[in-house]
Amino acid sequence: MADSFLLFESSASEQVSQKILPLFDTVILPKSWDSAEPPEFEAGSLVYCYLSDKDLADAIDLATGQQWLIAVLPHPKGSHARRAFGLTANLEKAIQHFQTTEAVQIDLLRCNQQVVLNHLVVGHSFNLRPGGHNASWRQRMAQTWLNIKKIGQIKPQKLAITTASETCLETSVVGLVVVEHAHGSMLSKQILPDSHCNDGMLESMLIAPRSIMEMFRFLVLAMFGRVVRKPRFLSLIKTKSITINAEREIVYWHDGIEKNGNELNVECQHRALSMLPAVGMVCQDNVVAVKESRKITNLPEGEAINAMAARPLPWIAHAATDEFKELYQLLRDNATTSPAFLTLMVLSTLLATIGLYASSAPVIIGAMILAPLMAPIISLSMALTRQDPSLMTASIRTLTTGLCVALGFAATASFIIPMELVTPEIAARLSPNLLDLGVAIISGIAGAYAHARIDAAKSLAGVAIAVALVPPLAVAGIGLGWLDISVASGALLLFLTNLAGIVFSAALTFLALGYAPFTRAKKGLAIALVAVALVSVPLVFSFNRLSEEARIVQRLQGKTFNDVLVRTVRARSAKPLTLHLQLVSKQAMSDQQLDLLKQQITQELGQSFALEASIIIRR
Repeated sequence: MADSFLLFESSASEQVSQKILPLFDTVILPKSWDSAEPPEFEAGSLVYCYLSDKDLADAIDLATGQQWLIAVLPHPKGSHARRAFGLTANLEKAIQHFQTTEAVQIDLLRCNQQVVLNHLVVGHSFNLRPGGHNASWRQRMAQTWLNIKKIGQIKPQKLAITTASETCLETSVVGLVVVEHAHGSMLSKQILPDSHCNDGMLESMLIAPRSIMEMFRFLVLAMFGRVVRKPRFLSLIKTKSITINAEREIVYWHDGIEKNGNELNVECQHRALSMLPAVGMVCQDNVVAVKESRKITNLPEGEAINAMAARPLPWIAHAATDEFKELYQLLRDNATTSPAFLTLMVLSTLLATIGLYASSAPVIIGAMILAPLMAPIISLSMALTRQDPSLMTASIRTLTTGLCVALGFAATASFIIPMELVTPEIAARLSPNLLDLGVAIISGIAGAYAHARIDAAKSLAGVAIAVALVPPLAVAGIGLGWLDISVASGALLLFLTNLAGIVFSAALTFLALGYAPFTRAKKGLAIALVAVALVSVPLVFSFNRLSEEARIVQRLQGKTFNDVLVRTVRARSAKPLTLHLQLVSKQAMSDQQLDLLKQQITQELGQSFALEASIIIRR
């Protein structure tokens, strides 16, 4: 039977003899580690290693050649070994566990033939590495602050990566982290849940944020939680080996030690090391090598690679043309005056007109969903953002056609329907104010985002309901059919409010999402902002009037004058101010009592008004 040894650094001789060797129940032969003259033990020897990370890596390299069985003891300078092998900090507990456990075969990670205990980092890892989130809350805050301060100076690196299956990809990343497994770290919970120490595969995490804001958001969220969720900018490659090439010399960290090189050959040697597993080490005998997997859909490609590698991260991500060509083609199709657009425009207008006459909210909502006007408006926003004359012309032409169709068919319907009655649904669209502009702006942001992000496209129906483009056009058409300028102009102002608000906010959203640089988008944004300012002028007066009416209602409703309760108040701040009051009294009110009540309310408000009263007698 082979002997058992304890490898230790010469500086720890006294500690080994007095504190460590007495913890063993069997005979252990101490041996001082000397990298210049490494020891030679028989194959199958059990070697306990009480070594720092640097010396332990050399000892493991020697163990694989001489076929030792090793057991790693916790060392004050062995933080990477502690995370890699799941070591406990208690020496006595570790030794007791080793004396009762059975040997296992685990994988060994190497970079350029040198043993990697914990991880390999190229560029910046931003805590996305084993042990990156094991610190205390205060330490994580301090590290997050340091990361945030250096984001603006970080330049993505252009790398060529080749996997074991000969898959080659060229991309640009801020950082790349390679680990053999993620057990014992927070990465294993959300990002690398299927990594194992004996499956013959290594894990590569490619960090490629498109903007400072994207990275900033991740850092802030990660600071408050130990469980790290996979960010959108993180790509994953699981393979047996990976080769990393760079045009210029790159800086990388091998278990925390800074090194330089142009090419890194990283491989996972399947079950190359025999060892006694520590308390926190998870080994499964039934794990087998799996097929190579790549989750790299969010990696920069095409012209975006050179664009990112040429300068520090921008504050807002700028998408390359080939990355949104599908969206751009969709917006071009939406800007076309197609038969489908005309058909839906006619049907939604007629449906909205009937709903307005019937004062039926469900019917009007159906018309909102059916209406196709949102599509060319979003196309116009993109045209303004990217200053595309052809897309702008097509969008304006389609919008104008839709406007004429809606007004024409609504006016025709008003001739056919023998009613000239301002229903509540019609009245609700005659006095737009700043609140309607706010709805339009928010809807424009939502519409642009839903077009730009496939996973948000299902919300487009909700956006259409929120902004309600066709109903005000239908009311304007009804006003034209009645030859009532006040109805037509009020509803048309609401439509223009929606149009200006959506175009401006959607253009701003496309700019924020990186579909054009600010230098290109500023002219279109200025035009849209002027349109918003112009429609805001009458909206301000309308909003002030609405605020005044609300103030009057708040001051009078529920108040009592001479035992007469003012239950309901409706104010209409036309000239003169008109108040409709629902009064509750114990007896019928005479003209003198009504005049006295009006006089008291006038003193309360400090202004004259016309009174419309309905009296309820309670006995």
